[in-house]
Amino acid sequence: MTYVKAKSNSAFSPVRDPIDRHPLHIGIVLLVGGQSKRMGCNKQLLPWRGKTVLDAVCGALHCGWEDYVKPAEFCKLPFVAVTGNDHEKLEPIITSYGFDVVRNEHPEHGQGLSIAIGVRYLVENSPIPLDGILCSVGDQPLLTGNVVHQVISAFSENFHSKTIIVPHYGANCQSGNPVLFGSHWFDPLQHIQGDQGGKTIIRGNGKDHVIKLWIRDDIGCDIDTPDDFERLKQRESEAL
Repeated sequence: MTYVKAKSNSAFSPVRDPIDRHPLHIGIVLLVGGQSKRMGCNKQLLPWRGKTVLDAVCGALHCGWEDYVKPAEFCKLPFVAVTGNDHEKLEPIITSYGFDVVRNEHPEHGQGLSIAIGVRYLVENSPIPLDGILCSVGDQPLLTGNVVHQVISAFSENFHSKTIIVPHYGANCQSGNPVLFGSHWFDPLQHIQGDQGGKTIIRGNGKDHVIKLWIRDDIGCDIDTPDDFERLKQRESEAL
C-alpha cells in the first residue's frame, strides 16, 4: 500500500486508464442499515449540533462532493443511502440532502449486503457511467466536507479503475471511512457478504491497489457504544 498526504501530490503514479474525463464521475453509497445492537438505539438519530448524527454525515458528504464538482453538471446526484430498521425515520432526513433511498430488508445479514444493494443501485440507475464509488457510514459525526473532498481528489490524482483510497486519521494513522473504490471493484462489491464489508476487498484482492490517505486531524471516529457517543459529545463543538 502507498501513503499519500492530504492536499499534496503523490509520488505514486499508476498507469492511468484510457479515460479523459475531468472531473471523474464519483457516486456515493451511504450505509445506514446497521442494527446498532451495541448502542441500544439507532445511532444515526442521536442528537448532534441541533440536528442528528445522520444530518452531520449527509451534510459533509454533500458539501465535499459539491466542492469537487458542481451538481449542475449532472441531471441528478449519484447518491444513494441504504437503510434497514427505522427506514421511515431515516428517509426524510436522507432525501433532504439529495440522496435516493433503498431499503435492505435483511440488515441482519451484515454490512456486506447493504454495500451490494447500494452499489448495484448506482450501477443500474446512475445517469452517467461512474469511475468510482465512495462508501460511507452514517455514524461518523466529525466527518467534514474537506475530508470527503480530499478523498475524491486523491482518487482523481492517482486514477486507475483498480485504485482504492482509504483515509487514515490522526497521529496513529487509524484507518477509517469513507473509502473510495474504482470501477474495477463494482462487481466484487455487489457480491461481498457478512459484516466485514469493503474490508474483504481492501485486505484481499484489492490490497496491492490501496492508497492510504493521511488526514492530519483525528476525526475518523464512529459510534458503536454509548461510551463512544459520550466521548464524541465532548468534541461536538469542533469545526463549528
